[in-house]
Amino acid sequence: MSHRKIAIVACAAALALAGCGNSVQGEPADAAANTKAAEPAAESTPAAPAPKPKSGGGGDGKLTPTGTTLQVGQAATVEYETKSLSKTTTKLSITTKSVKKGAISDLSGFNLDAQTKVSDPYYVTVSFKNVGGKPMEPGGIFGLINAHNLNGDELNRLSLLGEFKPCEGTPPKTLAVGASYTECDVYIAPAGQHVGKVVFSHFVDLDETEITWTVK
Repeated sequence: MSHRKIAIVACAAALALAGCGNSVQGEPADAAANTKAAEPAAESTPAAPAPKPKSGGGGDGKLTPTGTTLQVGQAATVEYETKSLSKTTTKLSITTKSVKKGAISDLSGFNLDAQTKVSDPYYVTVSFKNVGGKPMEPGGIFGLINAHNLNGDELNRLSLLGEFKPCEGTPPKTLAVGASYTECDVYIAPAGQHVGKVVFSHFVDLDETEITWTVK
């Protein structure tokens, strides 16, 4: 019986809001994967705008302006929902800790497609800390982070079903005020390409925050 684990190339850009994060979870799979004229109407009163999410408050530091470019190792502070679809937010500190090139042989225990087998894996490690005043549910945050090559094109994220020691980390169910955790995700670059930047992009209500970390 085969005990090779499964690797799935996740979407690059189309599902940015839904996220396509790392799936290092569960036990190794046994095999590869087994959608009259009307009167003039009275003037209507414009609907009141929807209330903006409330700031968590009580956090450390100011929000990092959208469009900011940082170096790997520097932290950005962003506004983020305390849970999915919540109108209440907190402050989240995000730091791209490292971007490391791996070897395709690292993934020899996984079933890879032909294109991935001739590509180079990159391991992007990011830490998250709740620096606001409210606890939060952090699931899905990594899906808002994408790696780009030197030309600015998004690279595909590789979802791994099974243990992968070189790049591990899963979010806790709840992130208390002051608590932090670290995640790692695998991105696949065609041979000869490199990761040039890591980008966090997210909307809270109608306000977008985009933070870029450049990779040297």
